[in-house]
Parts: sequence; structure tokens; C-alpha cells
Amino acid sequence: MKQKQIDRRTLLSGGLSLAAAASLCNSAHAEDRPKPIVPGLEPGPARLTPLELRLERPEGGTRSLSAWRGAPFVLHVWATWCGPCKIELPQLDAFMKKLGDDSPIVPVAMSSHGPDDVAAFLKNLNLTHIDPWTADWHEFRAWLGVSELSFPGSYLIDPEGRLRAAIEDETDWDAPDAVSQFRKVIAALKE
Repeated sequence: MKQKQIDRRTLLSGGLSLAAAASLCNSAHAEDRPKPIVPGLEPGPARLTPLELRLERPEGGTRSLSAWRGAPFVLHVWATWCGPCKIELPQLDAFMKKLGDDSPIVPVAMSSHGPDDVAAFLKNLNLTHIDPWTADWHEFRAWLGVSELSFPGSYLIDPEGRLRAAIEDETDWDAPDAVSQFRKVIAALKE
């Protein structure tokens, strides 16, 4: 059997093509990675009017988001149909467990079915630290002044109810220093 000899130019050209393809793959994956809490949620100047949003629970209870006024918090929006949300929610649940009962994160399902379906969804995933709140995504979208919402999204709200920062993508709740980063962000708004 006769073997073909590969010349150096062909070998070098193939190697460079592979390196370029690997570089493109790595840069695409870097963009797909969850965003770190800092700098994504570092407080910027106050924007928009104070957020008023009515939240609903499966048992029929309602609560206004203004009930969290007086202390900074993160409004985390997600949807039951959102693929990235299904990956991120278990991480957020574990993160909220680390923060404890006074966690300043308010996860709210938007653009999903009613509160009963959201509660069943959370129970099915065994997410015990995420309350089954739902809200009208049209109302939230209008407040943000956008035509579309990104899911998942994390919005830093100051003690007066104004938007101070946002990550409109997945957040890296699993990062080794995520809890300390988060506490730093919240502390900055308490000063």
C-alpha cells in the first residue's frame, strides 16, 4: 500500500485551522458562561422610578414588591419554560440556603403559568428555598422600558425601590466567592 506524504505546508495549514476553530469555540463558550455577581451587580446610579409590582402565591396571597422597601434586595426573574433558568435555579436555591432565612433575594416567575404550576415546578425540582411568587411580566417589562425580557435576570433594587444594576443573563451563583461578593454588593447599598 502506498502512503501519501504530507508536506509541511499542508500540516501547518491544518494545524492553524484547528487552532482558529478552537479559539472560536472557546470565545463562544466564554460568552455563554454565567456572569459573576461582581461586577454585574455592583451598584450604579439609581435609575427608573421605584418598582411597584404585585406578586401572587399559590395559596392566593398577594404581596407588593414595595414590602421589601427599606433594605436593598435582588429581584431574580425566571420562567418555568426557560432552559437556562432550569439550570440556574438549583444553584440559586443552594445560594439562598447559604445566605439563610433573611436572604435579600426575591425570585419571581414571570411569563409562566399561574402560581400553582410554579409551585409544582419548584417542588418537582426539590427547590425549597425559592418561594413560588409570580408576577405580571408585562408590568415589569413596562417598568424597565423594554419590549422583551431576558430570562433569567437579576436586578439589584436599592432601599427606595430603584434599579441600581442588572444582569440580564445567567448569574454564577456557584462561584467560590459568590456569597462574599453578594454580601459586598448588598452592604454597599446599606451605607
